Amino acid sequence: MTIAPLFKEGWFRIIDLRQRPLRAIAKGLYALMRLFVRIKDILKVANYDLYVFEHQAFPYFPVFLEKLAKRINPSMLLEFDDAIFLTPLHGRKIPKLIAMSRHVIVGNNYLKDYAMKFNSHVSVIPTVVDTERYRTKQDYRTRREVNIGWVGLAYNLPYVQRLEGTFHKLMAEVDDFIITVICSKGLKMDGVQTVFKPWNYDDEAKDIGTFDIGIMPLSDDEWAKGKCGLKVLQYMACGVPVVASPVGVNQDIIKDGKNGFLASSYTEWLEKLILLVQNEELRRKFGRKGRETVEDRYSLKLWGPKVASLYKNLI
Repeated sequence: MTIAPLFKEGWFRIIDLRQRPLRAIAKGLYALMRLFVRIKDILKVANYDLYVFEHQAFPYFPVFLEKLAKRINPSMLLEFDDAIFLTPLHGRKIPKLIAMSRHVIVGNNYLKDYAMKFNSHVSVIPTVVDTERYRTKQDYRTRREVNIGWVGLAYNLPYVQRLEGTFHKLMAEVDDFIITVICSKGLKMDGVQTVFKPWNYDDEAKDIGTFDIGIMPLSDDEWAKGKCGLKVLQYMACGVPVVASPVGVNQDIIKDGKNGFLASSYTEWLEKLILLVQNEELRRKFGRKGRETVEDRYSLKLWGPKVASLYKNLI
């Protein structure tokens, strides 16, 4: 097996540059460099029985590169786990890629319903986590400050920002808490104590394990329905109790009141955060049930062999 990522760590440092002109120039130069690398990758697809594009071959091109790859080797698979077809840049491209692929793998049924419009060969493989990497939380006692945590990409920070009013009200109900953000950049909310922890693969599981509560707020829109719940699964794998918006697969992963909480309105967010902050036994219950949910339904150990079998059958 060969893995050929398009953009590496340098890309994420570039997109976090604050000076827009410098960021635009750096992005253009970096993308041009990686384009030539991607063309080299595509010229090698003849050496493989099967090859997979994650979302697409190159984001700033029409389907030229994918057509070239398919002409060299028709055994092309497409995988995607976001509603990328909703973006202006990819709205025309993704249907063409779906139609020309031998098989399509998506992360949830919402994405499957879309892909089936263009290709009848579609499989749902949910987002999974490696349970060997995440150690289950053992101590559910809170320290002086309750640690409410979020992990994710910077462009998703506005989802957390929208809970600012809820956090203000929470301060009137509980003694002390902090919001920990694990990301490429931090978040500031007036009057709310926030802690920024730069995301690092080696530290991620350990950092999530320090949360007393993990959150995943979302808007109820088409884009959010395409999300596949990775951060919820990461929290649960660590035995961290979860509060999340009932959007997309969150409703499949979380059974409200059994292995976590779902919260639609700001009032519900406040009520359920208070319940978890004030009840150690409830945090422990949700943490244990959450870990069981991941082990039973969303573990790499469970789904790895199924994906391997799908690939082998296609070969």
